[in-house]
Amino acid sequence: MALVIAGRVVPCDQNDPDAVFAGRVFIGDDGTIEHVAKGSGPAPAGFATAPVIDAGNDFVIPGLIDLHNHIGYNTLPLWAEPTRTTPYMHHDSWPGAPSYRASITWPSKTLVAAEPEALLAYVQLRALVGGTTAMQGWPTANREHVQVLRNIDDETAGGTSRNLIYTSTLTLEPLELAKKAQAQKDGAGFIYHCGEGAAGSLVQREFIDSANAGCLGKTFIGIHCNSVMPADWQRWAKDDAGAVVWSPFSNLWLYGSTTDIAAARRQKVAICLGSDWGPSGTKNVQGEIKVAKIAGKKLALGLTDRDLVAMITSNPGDVLARCWKRQIGRLTKDAFGDVTILRAKGTKPVWTQIVESTEADIVLVVVGGVPRYGDPQPMQATAEPSSKFKLAGKDRRIAIRNPDDPGKPWKFSEITGLLKAVIKDPKTAINKAEARLRAYAGPMSAPDAPLLLALDMPTGTAAFAGSLKDHADEIVVPPLSSLVHDAQFFAEVGKKGFHGGLLDGLKEFYL
Repeated sequence: MALVIAGRVVPCDQNDPDAVFAGRVFIGDDGTIEHVAKGSGPAPAGFATAPVIDAGNDFVIPGLIDLHNHIGYNTLPLWAEPTRTTPYMHHDSWPGAPSYRASITWPSKTLVAAEPEALLAYVQLRALVGGTTAMQGWPTANREHVQVLRNIDDETAGGTSRNLIYTSTLTLEPLELAKKAQAQKDGAGFIYHCGEGAAGSLVQREFIDSANAGCLGKTFIGIHCNSVMPADWQRWAKDDAGAVVWSPFSNLWLYGSTTDIAAARRQKVAICLGSDWGPSGTKNVQGEIKVAKIAGKKLALGLTDRDLVAMITSNPGDVLARCWKRQIGRLTKDAFGDVTILRAKGTKPVWTQIVESTEADIVLVVVGGVPRYGDPQPMQATAEPSSKFKLAGKDRRIAIRNPDDPGKPWKFSEITGLLKAVIKDPKTAINKAEARLRAYAGPMSAPDAPLLLALDMPTGTAAFAGSLKDHADEIVVPPLSSLVHDAQFFAEVGKKGFHGGLLDGLKEFYL
């Protein structure tokens, strides 16, 4: 379905990066942008009967890109080991904490086993309410499932290959890194969790190994890299720079320090943002951009608000476009039709308003030309089944199809009802999931096969071991973490983590 969006367009166009104008964005039937026009001139051919969403004075911006997440864990609250008094050294340290398995591994495995579709719907909605349209860090699955966000790890960009970008959360040996480097030479991208830890700690070796293997090119996207020392950044040639994904909240929460963004910028490495996962991250990149502003000021990085906005739009969009051969993160011809409409308030510059915006300011989120979430009035333009719900006391609508009846919307109350039933009685939910799997005799790739998700974070070494069923009586699944940055979230921020109070400043944008 074609779609026209009118408003104050902020295209983030390379040819006119400061442009903000009254205009329209024309998204074609294939979900890509056919034309961006200033003013109210004639529409291109094929749009005479297309629905028009008139945002008035509100900002029409590229959909926000979250380039680092582990979405299977995003129903969980912030976590901190109660007995820990000093920051962790690297990513192999905290999974051994005494409370890790009981707090993270077993609850997430229980929800994934019992209600995988509902879990994915809930965590995608959590991203949508913060304006996110594309996200990295999905669990692998045996078959298709409900997907309303763009899956960065699996995007085919109009073709058939799902290997346009390779990803790894595991530390790879030099031979495997060399294979990834060859794939990069052939045009693929490589997203690598790399060097996550305190500066100079032993995981710095992961970045050095990547450099030695020839991975540090234009399609290399290093997640974290906070252990990397200034001299090592110089191994990434300025004329061959890719991107680093900065997750300052998670870094400060676990390690008390963060990535040397100044050194990365000197090498012309593109800085992108990722909200990371629920146990040590923000709710969405709309929240993470504020942490980047706070951390940037503390570290005297000299970041402007436009620099920050680029970290969740054009910076990740440009490096992904090198792999996909289709633009994202900019509102330009032939780019993906991913759009966020943001409520305009006051007279501050658009970049400042984007940085300071909250979930309450999201008017509409469009993914591939399809309105997926937003205020009731603009959501009337969606061709997808949609339903209403309240978020922070405001009426909203979501367009997520019910997997059991695709002609109907999947109501928020239905999604949360399934998850709350697991939370209330994990043992019964686990037993039902195992019985469902035993009763199925068809191919696991079939549409009606039980959905199996493989989570992408370490399981930990402490506490109990074995299967879910072995410990069903011991498992406690915490209440659903809220979709938005709220008072409960900030209360936890103030009591936990190793940020030295720096992250307390985040609440000033919200409360």
